[in-house]
Amino acid sequence: MKLSIDTEVVKLIRDKMQPGDLVYLDFEDGDGPFANTGLSCRLDLSFRIIITPADYPAVGLDVYNETLITDIGPLKIKKSSERYLEENTRLAVNQTLQTLQLKGDSGILADNIPILRIDKVIAGGNDGKISGC
Repeated sequence: MKLSIDTEVVKLIRDKMQPGDLVYLDFEDGDGPFANTGLSCRLDLSFRIIITPADYPAVGLDVYNETLITDIGPLKIKKSSERYLEENTRLAVNQTLQTLQLKGDSGILADNIPILRIDKVIAGGNDGKISGC
C-alpha cells in the first residue's frame, strides 16, 4: 500500500511536529493506547493523524505494526486498518470544507480527519495535553 500526502497536508502536519516526533495514522477501532472510549457506533470510517514525542510510552503502540514511508517520514498504521484503504491512498485537503480526507482511486475513503498532538499518556484518566486542528 502507498500513502501519498499532498504538499498542503505535509505543511499542516510538520507545523505541529517537533524533532524526533512519531506520526501515526490511527483508525479509531477501540484498539491501542489512543482509543477514545467515548465513541459510539459510527457508520463512517474514522481516522486521525496522531503525533507523539519520541519518548511517548511504548505500552500499546505495538498495534501500529506497519510503517509507511511518506513525505513526512515514517508513518505507523495498524495492519488491520489497511482493509479500509486502497493500494493508492492520498491524504488531501477538502478545499470546500478545509478538512483533511483520505482518497483512493474509488473516491473519498474517510473525511474530516483531525491532526492531534498527544504529549502525555491520556488513557485511563491520566492528565494529558492534546492539541489538534
